[in-house]
Amino acid sequence: MIHKVLKGLAPVAALAASAMLAGCNVDMQIGDTEGVPLAELDMSGAEPTEIVLASPDNVIITTGDTFNISVSGNEEAADLMRFNLEDNALGIMREKSSKSTGGPAIVNVTMPTLEGIVLAGSGTIEADRMDGRAEVTIAGSGSTKVTDMRADKLDLTIAGSGDFETAGEVGDLEMTVAGSGSGKMAGLKVGKADITVAGSGDAEFQSDGDVEANIVGSGDITVSGNATCTVSSLGSGKLRCKAGTTARSDKPSAPEAPEAPEAPKAPEAPGA
Repeated sequence: MIHKVLKGLAPVAALAASAMLAGCNVDMQIGDTEGVPLAELDMSGAEPTEIVLASPDNVIITTGDTFNISVSGNEEAADLMRFNLEDNALGIMREKSSKSTGGPAIVNVTMPTLEGIVLAGSGTIEADRMDGRAEVTIAGSGSTKVTDMRADKLDLTIAGSGDFETAGEVGDLEMTVAGSGSGKMAGLKVGKADITVAGSGDAEFQSDGDVEANIVGSGDITVSGNATCTVSSLGSGKLRCKAGTTARSDKPSAPEAPEAPEAPKAPEAPGA
Protein backbone atom coordinates (compact mmCIF):
# COMPACT_ATOMS: atom_id res chain seq x y z
CA MET A 1 0.00 0.00 0.00
CA ILE A 2 2.74 2.48 0.95
CA HIS A 3 4.50 2.28 -2.44
CA LYS A 4 1.19 2.98 -4.17
CA VAL A 5 0.74 6.04 -1.97
CA LEU A 6 4.19 7.38 -2.89
CA LYS A 7 3.55 6.83 -6.60
CA GLY A 8 0.21 8.63 -6.38
CA LEU A 9 1.82 11.68 -4.76
CA ALA A 10 3.93 12.53 -7.83
CA PRO A 11 1.25 14.74 -9.45
CA VAL A 12 0.76 16.51 -6.11
CA ALA A 13 4.47 17.33 -5.93
CA ALA A 14 4.35 18.79 -9.45
CA LEU A 15 1.37 20.91 -8.43
CA ALA A 16 3.26 22.28 -5.44
CA ALA A 17 6.22 23.20 -7.64
CA SER A 18 4.06 25.21 -10.03
CA ALA A 19 2.42 26.91 -7.05
CA MET A 20 5.81 28.16 -5.87
CA LEU A 21 6.16 29.93 -9.19
CA ALA A 22 2.78 31.60 -8.73
CA GLY A 23 3.85 32.84 -5.30
CA CYS A 24 6.91 34.44 -6.89
CA ASN A 25 4.83 36.25 -9.55
CA VAL A 26 6.22 34.03 -12.30
CA ASP A 27 3.95 33.92 -15.36
CA MET A 28 1.14 31.42 -14.99
CA GLN A 29 -1.78 30.88 -17.32
CA ILE A 30 -5.09 29.45 -16.17
CA GLY A 31 -6.89 27.44 -18.82
CA ASP A 32 -6.31 27.94 -22.54
CA THR A 33 -6.68 31.72 -22.58
CA GLU A 34 -4.80 34.56 -20.93
CA GLY A 35 -6.60 36.76 -18.46
CA VAL A 36 -8.04 40.19 -19.22
CA PRO A 37 -8.75 43.24 -17.04
CA LEU A 38 -12.04 43.03 -15.17
CA ALA A 39 -13.60 45.72 -17.39
CA GLU A 40 -13.00 43.49 -20.44
CA LEU A 41 -14.24 40.21 -18.93
CA ASP A 42 -17.30 38.75 -20.67
CA MET A 43 -19.65 37.69 -17.86
CA SER A 44 -22.67 36.96 -20.06
CA GLY A 45 -22.19 33.19 -20.12
CA ALA A 46 -22.88 30.50 -17.53
CA GLU A 47 -22.05 31.41 -13.95
CA PRO A 48 -18.88 29.72 -12.63
CA THR A 49 -18.92 27.17 -9.81
CA GLU A 50 -15.14 27.09 -9.24
CA ILE A 51 -12.52 29.68 -8.27
CA VAL A 52 -8.85 29.39 -9.31
CA LEU A 53 -6.40 31.85 -7.74
CA ALA A 54 -2.81 32.01 -9.04
CA SER A 55 -1.49 35.19 -7.45
CA PRO A 56 -0.50 36.48 -3.97
CA ASP A 57 -3.80 38.30 -3.54
CA ASN A 58 -6.89 37.89 -1.35
CA VAL A 59 -10.21 36.56 -2.63
CA ILE A 60 -13.45 36.78 -0.66
CA ILE A 61 -16.37 34.68 -1.94
CA THR A 62 -19.95 35.33 -0.88
CA THR A 63 -23.02 33.28 -1.83
CA GLY A 64 -25.56 35.36 -3.73
CA ASP A 65 -28.11 35.18 -6.54
CA THR A 66 -26.15 37.29 -9.03
CA PHE A 67 -22.58 36.68 -10.21
CA ASN A 68 -20.44 39.76 -9.57
CA ILE A 69 -16.75 40.71 -9.19
CA SER A 70 -15.15 43.79 -7.66
CA VAL A 71 -11.52 44.66 -6.92
CA SER A 72 -10.09 46.85 -4.16
CA GLY A 73 -7.03 46.89 -1.88
CA ASN A 74 -3.59 47.98 -3.03
CA GLU A 75 -4.14 50.21 -6.06
CA GLU A 76 -1.07 49.02 -7.96
CA ALA A 77 -1.96 45.36 -7.38
CA ALA A 78 -5.60 45.99 -8.33
CA ASP A 79 -4.51 47.42 -11.70
CA LEU A 80 -2.51 44.25 -12.39
CA MET A 81 -5.37 41.81 -11.76
CA ARG A 82 -6.49 39.68 -14.70
CA PHE A 83 -9.46 37.31 -15.05
CA ASN A 84 -10.78 34.60 -17.32
CA LEU A 85 -13.88 32.40 -17.45
CA GLU A 86 -13.49 28.89 -18.82
CA ASP A 87 -15.09 25.49 -18.11
CA ASN A 88 -17.25 26.80 -15.24
CA ALA A 89 -14.17 28.26 -13.51
CA LEU A 90 -13.23 31.86 -12.75
CA GLY A 91 -9.47 32.28 -13.05
CA ILE A 92 -7.84 35.10 -11.07
CA MET A 93 -4.21 36.07 -11.71
CA ARG A 94 -1.92 39.02 -12.29
CA GLU A 95 -0.72 40.51 -15.56
CA LYS A 96 2.17 38.57 -17.08
CA SER A 97 5.66 39.71 -16.04
CA SER A 98 4.24 41.95 -13.29
CA LYS A 99 6.52 42.90 -10.40
CA SER A 100 5.86 42.73 -6.67
CA THR A 101 3.61 45.41 -5.22
CA GLY A 102 3.31 47.08 -1.84
CA GLY A 103 0.39 44.87 -0.86
CA PRO A 104 -2.27 42.50 -2.18
CA ALA A 105 -5.40 43.25 -4.13
CA ILE A 106 -8.74 42.22 -2.61
CA VAL A 107 -11.10 40.49 -5.04
CA ASN A 108 -14.72 40.18 -3.91
CA VAL A 109 -16.74 37.56 -5.79
CA THR A 110 -20.46 36.93 -5.42
CA MET A 111 -21.73 33.68 -6.97
CA PRO A 112 -24.75 31.38 -6.54
CA THR A 113 -22.83 28.13 -5.97
CA LEU A 114 -19.24 27.30 -5.04
CA GLU A 115 -18.13 23.71 -5.62
CA GLY A 116 -14.40 24.03 -6.33
CA ILE A 117 -11.41 26.02 -5.07
CA VAL A 118 -7.86 25.91 -6.43
CA LEU A 119 -5.23 28.08 -4.74
CA ALA A 120 -1.72 28.17 -6.21
CA GLY A 121 0.86 30.30 -4.43
CA SER A 122 0.74 32.51 -1.36
CA GLY A 123 -2.69 34.08 -1.72
CA THR A 124 -5.72 33.62 0.52
CA ILE A 125 -9.30 32.58 -0.20
CA GLU A 126 -12.23 33.01 2.18
CA ALA A 127 -15.66 31.61 1.32
CA ASP A 128 -18.87 31.67 3.32
CA ARG A 129 -20.00 28.17 2.25
CA MET A 130 -19.58 25.17 -0.04
CA ASP A 131 -22.00 22.34 -0.76
CA GLY A 132 -22.70 19.48 -3.17
CA ARG A 133 -19.52 17.65 -4.20
CA ALA A 134 -16.82 20.04 -3.00
CA GLU A 135 -13.21 19.99 -4.17
CA VAL A 136 -10.40 22.07 -2.65
CA THR A 137 -6.77 22.11 -3.80
CA ILE A 138 -4.13 24.20 -2.04
CA ALA A 139 -0.64 24.22 -3.56
CA GLY A 140 2.03 26.40 -2.02
CA SER A 141 1.94 28.49 1.15
CA GLY A 142 -1.51 30.02 0.78
CA SER A 143 -4.50 29.53 3.05
CA THR A 144 -8.17 28.85 2.45
CA LYS A 145 -11.10 29.11 4.84
CA VAL A 146 -14.67 27.95 4.25
CA THR A 147 -16.92 29.07 7.08
CA ASP A 148 -19.75 26.57 6.50
CA MET A 149 -19.09 23.27 4.69
CA ARG A 150 -22.22 21.26 3.78
CA ALA A 151 -21.08 18.75 1.18
CA ASP A 152 -21.94 15.20 0.22
CA LYS A 153 -18.23 14.70 -0.44
CA LEU A 154 -15.11 16.81 0.14
CA ASP A 155 -12.00 16.05 -1.90
CA LEU A 156 -9.15 17.98 -0.26
CA THR A 157 -5.52 18.22 -1.42
CA ILE A 158 -2.90 20.27 0.43
CA ALA A 159 0.53 20.35 -1.25
CA GLY A 160 3.26 22.40 0.37
CA SER A 161 2.93 24.49 3.53
CA GLY A 162 -0.56 25.86 2.97
CA ASP A 163 -3.50 25.32 5.28
CA PHE A 164 -7.24 24.76 5.06
CA GLU A 165 -9.82 25.63 7.69
CA THR A 166 -13.49 24.72 7.78
CA ALA A 167 -16.41 23.56 9.93
CA GLY A 168 -19.74 21.92 9.18
CA GLU A 169 -20.60 18.44 7.93
CA VAL A 170 -19.64 16.21 4.98
CA GLY A 171 -20.56 12.65 4.07
CA ASP A 172 -17.21 11.48 2.67
CA LEU A 173 -13.77 13.04 3.10
CA GLU A 174 -10.86 12.19 0.80
CA MET A 175 -7.78 14.10 1.88
CA THR A 176 -4.15 14.17 0.73
CA VAL A 177 -1.55 16.22 2.60
CA ALA A 178 1.89 16.33 0.97
CA GLY A 179 4.44 18.46 2.79
CA SER A 180 3.95 20.51 5.96
CA GLY A 181 0.43 21.74 5.29
CA SER A 182 -2.41 21.60 7.79
CA GLY A 183 -6.11 20.74 7.72
CA LYS A 184 -7.70 22.72 10.56
CA MET A 185 -11.09 21.04 10.65
CA ALA A 186 -11.85 20.38 14.32
CA GLY A 187 -15.38 21.63 13.73
CA LEU A 188 -16.04 19.39 10.71
CA LYS A 189 -18.16 16.24 11.20
CA VAL A 190 -17.26 13.53 8.68
CA GLY A 191 -19.25 10.39 7.84
CA LYS A 192 -16.21 8.41 6.66
CA ALA A 193 -12.69 9.36 5.62
CA ASP A 194 -9.77 8.16 3.49
CA ILE A 195 -6.58 10.04 4.39
CA THR A 196 -3.08 10.11 2.87
CA VAL A 197 -0.23 12.05 4.50
CA ALA A 198 3.33 12.29 3.16
CA GLY A 199 5.65 14.52 5.15
CA SER A 200 5.05 16.48 8.35
CA GLY A 201 1.56 17.74 7.58
CA ASP A 202 -1.32 17.30 10.00
CA ALA A 203 -5.10 17.42 10.14
CA GLU A 204 -7.97 17.10 12.59
CA PHE A 205 -11.69 16.45 12.24
CA GLN A 206 -14.64 14.63 13.84
CA SER A 207 -16.09 11.27 12.84
CA ASP A 208 -18.15 8.36 14.17
CA GLY A 209 -17.61 6.33 10.99
CA ASP A 210 -14.74 4.51 9.29
CA VAL A 211 -11.42 6.34 8.97
CA GLU A 212 -8.55 4.83 6.96
CA ALA A 213 -5.15 6.51 6.82
CA ASN A 214 -1.85 5.98 5.01
CA ILE A 215 0.94 7.99 6.63
CA VAL A 216 4.50 8.31 5.31
CA GLY A 217 6.69 10.55 7.48
CA SER A 218 5.96 12.43 10.70
CA GLY A 219 2.49 13.75 9.94
CA ASP A 220 -0.33 13.27 12.45
CA ILE A 221 -4.09 12.90 12.04
CA THR A 222 -6.37 13.52 15.03
CA VAL A 223 -9.96 12.28 14.97
CA SER A 224 -12.44 13.10 17.71
CA GLY A 225 -15.62 11.06 18.13
CA ASN A 226 -16.11 7.30 18.03
CA ALA A 227 -14.58 6.51 14.65
CA THR A 228 -13.29 3.07 13.67
CA CYS A 229 -9.71 3.86 12.66
CA THR A 230 -7.23 1.84 10.60
CA VAL A 231 -3.73 3.02 9.70
CA SER A 232 -0.80 1.95 7.54
CA SER A 233 2.29 3.98 8.42
CA LEU A 234 5.97 4.34 7.59
CA GLY A 235 7.77 6.73 9.94
CA SER A 236 6.75 8.44 13.18
CA GLY A 237 3.38 9.73 11.98
CA LYS A 238 0.26 8.66 13.87
CA LEU A 239 -3.49 8.37 13.49
CA ARG A 240 -4.97 9.35 16.84
CA CYS A 241 -8.55 8.29 17.48
CA LYS A 242 -10.52 8.39 20.71
CA ALA A 243 -11.78 4.83 20.21
CA GLY A 244 -8.31 3.49 19.36
CA THR A 245 -6.52 2.65 16.12
CA THR A 246 -5.84 -0.64 14.34
CA ALA A 247 -2.54 -0.94 12.48
CA ARG A 248 -2.83 -2.45 9.02
CA SER A 249 0.13 -4.57 7.92
CA ASP A 250 1.31 -4.30 4.34
CA LYS A 251 3.88 -7.06 4.68
CA PRO A 252 3.22 -10.10 2.50
CA SER A 253 2.56 -13.33 4.34
CA ALA A 254 5.35 -15.93 4.35
CA PRO A 255 5.00 -18.59 1.66
CA GLU A 256 4.08 -22.09 2.71
CA ALA A 257 7.02 -24.47 3.10
CA PRO A 258 7.38 -26.79 0.10
CA GLU A 259 6.70 -30.48 0.58
CA ALA A 260 9.83 -32.57 1.11
CA PRO A 261 10.68 -34.74 -1.91
CA GLU A 262 10.39 -38.49 -1.54
CA ALA A 263 13.66 -40.26 -0.70
CA PRO A 264 15.12 -42.24 -3.64
CA LYS A 265 14.95 -46.01 -3.43
CA ALA A 266 18.15 -47.71 -2.31
CA PRO A 267 19.93 -49.64 -5.10
CA GLU A 268 19.64 -53.42 -5.02
CA ALA A 269 22.67 -55.33 -3.73
CA PRO A 270 24.75 -57.02 -6.50
CA GLY A 271 24.07 -60.72 -6.98
CA ALA A 272 20.76 -60.49 -5.20
